[in-house]
Amino acid sequence: MKFKMNGIDFEIIEVNQKEYKEYRQKENEELEIEKEDLKTGCYFGATHRYKDKIYLEKNLPYDRKRKTLIHELTHCYIGEYVTHDDKQYDEEMVADISANAHDIIHDIITKYFAYKEK
Repeated sequence: MKFKMNGIDFEIIEVNQKEYKEYRQKENEELEIEKEDLKTGCYFGATHRYKDKIYLEKNLPYDRKRKTLIHELTHCYIGEYVTHDDKQYDEEMVADISANAHDIIHDIITKYFAYKEK
């Protein structure tokens, strides 16, 4: 499913672990990013802002998938509305981000799971 965040087109793609690791390796090579050891670890979700994609583990149960997607959409929100810098956030900043992002993220979540049911 595609969605917009602050005018940027993003896409949510459900994949299994093997597919995700293959996409990640290919993207790292295209972007000339240092290779990572993708053989270890399990990825519930990942946001790739260079490619404007969210990868989501397709075999997760609904509750875990929903929570993971909220997490990944929060990465999108921070990158598009807050900052592109690595930053330390205090409690007040986290509360502001959460409050400001809530409606945007939950609107996307509602549309995504309605889209999945079709």
